[in-house]
Amino acid sequence: MSNQAPNPLAVPFLGVLASLQLIDPTVANTALVKAAAALHLQGSSLALAASISTLAQAATVLLMGFLGDRLGRRPVLMASLLLSIAGDGLALTASGPGLFLLGRALVGIGVGAVLALTFAAVRFVSRPEQLGKALGIWNLLIIAGFIAGSLLGGVLADSSWRLALALVPLIALVCLPLIPLLLPEMPANRELRADWPGLISIAAAMVLFLSGVSHAVSGFTSAQFLIPTFGGVAVFVVHLWIERQRQQPIFPVALYSRGLFAAAIVSGIAWNFAQAVVQLQTSNFWQTVQRYSTSQVALAQLPLLLCFAGGGVLAGRLMQPGRRTLQLMAGGLITLVLGLVLLVGVRAGASYATFVLPLLLVGSGLAFISVPQSALFVQEAPERYFGSVTAFRTTTGQLGFALGFAASGAMVNGFGFASLRQRLLQLGASPAQIPALEAKVRAALSSGVLGAGHGSSGSVAHSKALTVIAQAYASGLAGTMIVVALLVALLGAISLLLLVIGHQQQAADQVAASGAGSQL
Repeated sequence: MSNQAPNPLAVPFLGVLASLQLIDPTVANTALVKAAAALHLQGSSLALAASISTLAQAATVLLMGFLGDRLGRRPVLMASLLLSIAGDGLALTASGPGLFLLGRALVGIGVGAVLALTFAAVRFVSRPEQLGKALGIWNLLIIAGFIAGSLLGGVLADSSWRLALALVPLIALVCLPLIPLLLPEMPANRELRADWPGLISIAAAMVLFLSGVSHAVSGFTSAQFLIPTFGGVAVFVVHLWIERQRQQPIFPVALYSRGLFAAAIVSGIAWNFAQAVVQLQTSNFWQTVQRYSTSQVALAQLPLLLCFAGGGVLAGRLMQPGRRTLQLMAGGLITLVLGLVLLVGVRAGASYATFVLPLLLVGSGLAFISVPQSALFVQEAPERYFGSVTAFRTTTGQLGFALGFAASGAMVNGFGFASLRQRLLQLGASPAQIPALEAKVRAALSSGVLGAGHGSSGSVAHSKALTVIAQAYASGLAGTMIVVALLVALLGAISLLLLVIGHQQQAADQVAASGAGSQL
């Protein structure tokens, strides 16, 4: 960090900036329905519009972390905000799909860089002994900014999709001149050289893998899922081989064998996976089964988000340098898994009160895992590779979130569809009606949205479809939460084991260092 006393507003400001990475996709997805109609986005182009910013972010976030090390974080952060402004400017003024897609790709690169750069910058604007507390405040402002921004974006989207897309550029414009006022100059290492083979290979691996898992709802045996997903894994293996041969890799491959770094990766995948599942599937349940409006869904998510924000501050205050990581993450894991297990009991007619305790537990569990996990990335990052290593936190988060988003949709579909024909017959549907009703229900289970135009709301067929969707989605949600709780518990147990191994490695390194020192 700088020799000057840290500006007390620096960490909260970094949190507000980082919230843009959450606000942008939420607002863009809300606006996409109207944008698609205006720009004639259909089929594959509509799917690409929904995912292109995430793919662009995944392909470039390590490069942007490297540039922060090479050129200094403050100028790269300002350039990233300008890129986001330009990207959304293109998207909101677009008259056709091409310009809209280009703009959304640029925004993905920009806001992804902002998240990675602000995370790395926390270390430079806080004292070492206050790092946990600083990360808790950073997390708090991310969630607070996200809540305010997403609610405002939803209101704007109801009026105009172009107006909604102007929100992130407006926030970025306001923040841009504050960067040199609130953030100090941070060191730049002009001797660093880009590892292009490593950067290109990991970008290709991430894009392939994320593209594949996004098609999980088509079935885990479909070519759309298998080919790009396993192609991404294969390219990542090639990436590791390339990096072993490089004198200046993105970051040393040996880091993967360090227990604490591996624990940071696995726990990051676990908590992002759980967050994606809970936020997506409860949202779909409320909309599809209980007919909540978009604004009602946003308000219903508040217990989870508020506990995530407040719990992060508490976790940061409880942390001490090199201590309590194991205890905090173990407590967070138990709390998170308990919240997931309680969601298994949700039924189609359940009141909102049924969700409150599980959401409180899930939010608190996420906080007590995510803040220590963030500190592990900072702790394990070598000085020379600091930007790339801390940017890898974003990469692991994307992997976990994408897996949770896609896999949970596929599981709800599978569990909910298993006894669908029997449910329809019990409701009195005729054999002739079943194929059309099955198609309607399968579409709703996959997307969380009941398609319109398949009959009037008063028709018998439509009424039966609504009834069976409620039953099937509740059944699918219960089955999904059982599997997710088991998976998160397994990943969490692996993370805790890796933490123990990492602490043993640290102790051995200290003994070796003291022995070497005594021989001098």
